[in-house]
Amino acid sequence: MSAVTVTFLGTGSTGDPSRRCGSTAVSLPDGTVILVDTAGGNEILHALREASIDVARIRVIVLTHQHLDHAAGLPFVLFRMAMAGIPADGHRGPIDVCAPASAVDDLRRMCEILFPGMFTPWWIGDRVRWHGCTSDQYVWGLHLRDDGTTSPTTVRLGVAGEALPEGVIATISTMAVSHGAPPVPAQAVRIDAARANGEVRRVVISGDTGPNLGFTRFADGVDLLIHEAIEAESLGANPFLVFGTGHVTAASAGKVAEASRVKRLALHHLNARTGQHPETVRAEAAEHFSGGILVPNDLDTTEV
Repeated sequence: MSAVTVTFLGTGSTGDPSRRCGSTAVSLPDGTVILVDTAGGNEILHALREASIDVARIRVIVLTHQHLDHAAGLPFVLFRMAMAGIPADGHRGPIDVCAPASAVDDLRRMCEILFPGMFTPWWIGDRVRWHGCTSDQYVWGLHLRDDGTTSPTTVRLGVAGEALPEGVIATISTMAVSHGAPPVPAQAVRIDAARANGEVRRVVISGDTGPNLGFTRFADGVDLLIHEAIEAESLGANPFLVFGTGHVTAASAGKVAEASRVKRLALHHLNARTGQHPETVRAEAAEHFSGGILVPNDLDTTEV
């Protein structure tokens, strides 16, 4: 594989039983997998299997926030890693789990409650390394290197045509965003990843979020913006009421994509129970965004 591939493992929300809850896998040319969010439970393992993604290839798990439709699959993924062992071509180093700092202790405790002994030496042991991004840091980053190691880094957002540092195959950056009523710590995720020829492709995943100052800089010019669109104004949603819950409409996502000058926009976190069918959200976003628009179904893939 020479490209950077995005697999939409889950594209729905807690209110939509027709789709899995949110999870996205970014696969690099060397087989490394970066998993962003873990859906709503055991469904993540079914999605990974159906997408032919081996959990042993996952090096980094990034959680945008601690809500159940994004984080409840974490103990299942770690349990599967512990049970599977490490195949000859699997990742043998640490597993980096990145989440908002104030959620890290709760997420670890959730894993230990649901699977007592998970972090003891005879299971996954100390392979899991927890990283927390605080809102006062604003932006936080992690380098993935070609020797299998990772290291936190001072974030400098790359621009189109700029290569990654020598030996780095991907940089993961997170930015604190607003979400929830009541609010919970949340973060958007940016992945700058090198193709086999060295060209860098850039993907931003908004997570669940309301409007945020600085987001257009974070997502500026990226190849693919994956943005939530929980409601549609064309179906009667009041955007300001939606903002108050820490979400946005499809129209707002289109405006963000246009302001950020991204090349393509993918809309997810849909809810068919409110009439949010793909053609509805695509048409609404297209009124504000002039680039290509995807409304993926579960397990759809796209090369970046």
